[in-house]
Amino acid sequence: MILLAFKNYDAEKIGKEVTNQTRNYLSPPMGKLAIMCCNREPNHAAHIKRNTIFSEDGKVILFVTRDQLIEMLFIKERGEDPSDLVMDLVESFYLQYE
Repeated sequence: MILLAFKNYDAEKIGKEVTNQTRNYLSPPMGKLAIMCCNREPNHAAHIKRNTIFSEDGKVILFVTRDQLIEMLFIKERGEDPSDLVMDLVESFYLQYE
Protein backbone atom coordinates (compact mmCIF):
# COMPACT_ATOMS: atom_id res chain seq x y z
CA MET A 1 0.00 0.00 0.00
CA ILE A 2 0.97 3.62 -0.41
CA LEU A 3 -0.11 6.01 2.31
CA LEU A 4 -1.35 9.39 1.07
CA ALA A 5 -1.47 12.18 3.65
CA PHE A 6 -3.03 15.47 2.59
CA LYS A 7 -1.73 18.43 4.59
CA ASN A 8 -3.79 21.49 3.72
CA TYR A 9 -1.82 23.89 5.89
CA ASP A 10 -1.65 27.58 5.01
CA ALA A 11 -0.94 29.43 8.25
CA GLU A 12 1.58 27.05 9.80
CA LYS A 13 4.50 25.42 8.07
CA ILE A 14 4.84 21.71 7.62
CA GLY A 15 7.66 20.75 9.93
CA LYS A 16 9.20 17.79 11.66
CA GLU A 17 6.16 17.15 13.88
CA VAL A 18 3.83 16.64 10.91
CA THR A 19 6.47 14.51 9.18
CA ASN A 20 6.82 12.38 12.30
CA GLN A 21 3.03 12.00 12.46
CA THR A 22 3.11 10.56 8.94
CA ARG A 23 5.91 8.23 10.03
CA ASN A 24 3.65 6.84 12.75
CA TYR A 25 0.97 5.99 10.19
CA LEU A 26 3.44 3.75 8.34
CA SER A 27 2.82 0.52 10.23
CA PRO A 28 3.77 -2.89 8.78
CA PRO A 29 0.36 -3.41 7.09
CA MET A 30 0.59 0.05 5.46
CA GLY A 31 4.08 -0.42 4.07
CA LYS A 32 7.10 1.86 4.00
CA LEU A 33 6.13 4.52 1.45
CA ALA A 34 4.10 7.65 2.19
CA ILE A 35 3.28 10.61 -0.02
CA MET A 36 2.54 13.87 1.81
CA CYS A 37 0.56 16.20 -0.45
CA CYS A 38 1.19 19.76 0.69
CA ASN A 39 0.09 23.26 -0.30
CA ARG A 40 3.70 24.38 -0.16
CA GLU A 41 7.15 22.91 0.30
CA PRO A 42 7.78 21.68 3.88
CA ASN A 43 10.45 23.48 5.90
CA HIS A 44 14.07 22.40 6.33
CA ALA A 45 13.37 20.62 9.63
CA ALA A 46 10.80 18.42 7.86
CA HIS A 47 13.40 17.39 5.27
CA ILE A 48 15.92 16.54 7.99
CA LYS A 49 13.29 14.54 9.90
CA ARG A 50 12.37 12.68 6.70
CA ASN A 51 16.02 11.65 6.24
CA THR A 52 16.25 10.55 9.88
CA ILE A 53 13.11 8.45 9.46
CA PHE A 54 14.65 6.74 6.44
CA SER A 55 17.90 6.11 8.35
CA GLU A 56 16.15 4.67 11.38
CA ASP A 57 13.18 2.81 9.88
CA GLY A 58 13.78 2.53 6.13
CA LYS A 59 10.51 4.41 5.58
CA VAL A 60 10.30 6.80 2.61
CA ILE A 61 8.18 9.93 2.87
CA LEU A 62 7.83 11.96 -0.31
CA PHE A 63 6.73 15.58 -0.29
CA VAL A 64 4.44 16.41 -3.22
CA THR A 65 3.29 19.98 -3.73
CA ARG A 66 0.07 21.19 -5.26
CA ASP A 67 1.99 22.17 -8.42
CA GLN A 68 3.31 18.63 -8.78
CA LEU A 69 -0.21 17.22 -8.40
CA ILE A 70 -1.37 19.56 -11.16
CA GLU A 71 1.55 18.42 -13.31
CA MET A 72 0.45 14.82 -12.77
CA LEU A 73 -2.98 15.74 -14.15
CA PHE A 74 -1.37 17.26 -17.25
CA ILE A 75 0.78 14.14 -17.66
CA LYS A 76 -2.36 11.98 -17.54
CA GLU A 77 -4.13 14.30 -19.98
CA ARG A 78 -1.26 13.78 -22.46
CA GLY A 79 -1.84 10.04 -22.24
CA GLU A 80 1.32 9.41 -20.24
CA ASP A 81 1.73 7.75 -16.86
CA PRO A 82 1.69 10.16 -13.89
CA SER A 83 3.36 7.55 -11.70
CA ASP A 84 6.55 8.39 -13.60
CA LEU A 85 6.65 11.65 -11.63
CA VAL A 86 6.34 9.71 -8.37
CA MET A 87 9.16 7.40 -9.45
CA ASP A 88 11.29 10.46 -10.26
CA LEU A 89 10.61 11.77 -6.74
CA VAL A 90 11.62 8.42 -5.22
CA GLU A 91 14.84 8.36 -7.25
CA SER A 92 15.56 11.98 -6.34
CA PHE A 93 15.06 11.14 -2.66
CA TYR A 94 17.52 8.25 -2.81
CA LEU A 95 20.07 10.38 -4.66
CA GLN A 96 19.89 13.28 -2.22
CA TYR A 97 20.04 10.84 0.70
CA GLU A 98 23.38 9.40 -0.39
